[in-house]
Amino acid sequence: MKKVLSVILVMALALVFIAACVPDAPPPVEPAATPEPTPAPADTADDSDDEVANGDDLPDGTELVEIGEWTIGIMTGTVTQGEEEYLAAMNMETYFGSDRIIRTTYPDNFGEEIETVIANVVALADAGADAIVIVQAVGGTIAAIQQVREIHGEDFLFFVGVTHEPPAEIAAHADIALISDDLSMGRVIMEQAQRMGADTFGHISFPRHLGMENIAARRELLMQHAEQFGIEWVELTAPDPSTEGMPTAQLFIMENVPRWIEEHGENIAFFSTNCGMQEPLLTQIAAYGGFYPLQCCPSPFHALPAAFNIDLAGRDGDIDFLIEQLNIAVPAAGAGGRVSTWPIPINMLFVETGVRYAIEFLEGRTDGRHDPAVLNQVISDVAASFGGSVELALWPLDDGSELENMYRVLSDFITFG
Repeated sequence: MKKVLSVILVMALALVFIAACVPDAPPPVEPAATPEPTPAPADTADDSDDEVANGDDLPDGTELVEIGEWTIGIMTGTVTQGEEEYLAAMNMETYFGSDRIIRTTYPDNFGEEIETVIANVVALADAGADAIVIVQAVGGTIAAIQQVREIHGEDFLFFVGVTHEPPAEIAAHADIALISDDLSMGRVIMEQAQRMGADTFGHISFPRHLGMENIAARRELLMQHAEQFGIEWVELTAPDPSTEGMPTAQLFIMENVPRWIEEHGENIAFFSTNCGMQEPLLTQIAAYGGFYPLQCCPSPFHALPAAFNIDLAGRDGDIDFLIEQLNIAVPAAGAGGRVSTWPIPINMLFVETGVRYAIEFLEGRTDGRHDPAVLNQVISDVAASFGGSVELALWPLDDGSELENMYRVLSDFITFG
């Protein structure tokens, strides 16, 4: 163990998220490639003992902690497929150093390139990662976990979020799995649409997503509650961005939302199951009418700043500022009271929670790989850093039991203007 100075802020770290101007995504790791961790920045050199001795110069809230010799790997989508988790991983690398955090991405066409997904996870372990965080846990994650554990041992920690594979299957292989509470969302999204004044609900998706257990379950619950509330259900099929390309899917939304509103009226609420469709959907709702109760991956940062032209430069992850600006920009665009989300950026929450939980595990402060008490504390602390809170529930099975390490995450709504 070596002593380093770790600044633990009262509100956790500020995440850097500039929705209107983001870096180009790096090319995916080739199957044979092994990423090399870059040297630590100069300011992390082993002169920390001198700094420790001069405690008078430390900022308020600073603590000295023992840090072990660990490395954590993170795999996310690219900026195109998963901008929030990609930037959250970048922030973890910046905060803890590139000698401690190593990153890769899965390919945009991940459904057709599962071997690359697997190879990129294995490459993180081969490069020295002691634990791996995957958000989103796309198809191929289970096979990747199996390969890594065959090579590096059964004690290797896997923390996954936004799981695409069946809950019971991913829970049998990952140590901890997190997902938005799709079961409760099947109720609360429709309740929110009704509160906004919707009389019709347009569900936008495609066959691949509808074949995923959690999305299919949420859709069934949404349909049931639409009937209960007297809201007309409209099934809307869009192109699959992973096979037909994101530009095609986004253009489809731009062209069809005005037509759907003309056909079904301005009191239609829309929900899309795909991240890349959110910005054009918001843009067209603001221009033509309709309601927007929630994104597929809830967050104030998800598509909202870009759709409403909010400049976050110099406001590194400032949620209070963003919400204040959205309460101005949304009504100014004519969509006041018609757009809402959660105050917690859910995919960022998953990435940061995964990294911080992995640190607790690697430094010996958990009871095994799955410690519910530590997880609850970590995720609560990270959520509080965003100015919100979350509720955790386990994923239920048909026989009445629950998956003990598959967690559903739920938060409240915030409506703009």
